[in-house]
Amino acid sequence: MGVDEKTWERAVRIYKSGKVTEFEESPAGFTARVVGSEPYDVAVSENHFGQGDCNCFLGHQGKLCKHMVALAIYAIKRGKPLNKN
Repeated sequence: MGVDEKTWERAVRIYKSGKVTEFEESPAGFTARVVGSEPYDVAVSENHFGQGDCNCFLGHQGKLCKHMVALAIYAIKRGKPLNKN
């Protein structure tokens, strides 16, 4: 998954703030509600975290957004704190 530094930093803030909620796992991937300026319904592929959907402005354009990246972080870390390495 390749994202620019600004998107990554925003996604990390979303994750650390506990704004990834209602996380669910399925054979196809992961879904959650991510709280931003409003709650967004987000999905990412299990095998390709850079592929997914979000009902935010960027997601509607088919672009990888901070909400999808935050969900991918959650899926990998399972809600545990990020290491400072």
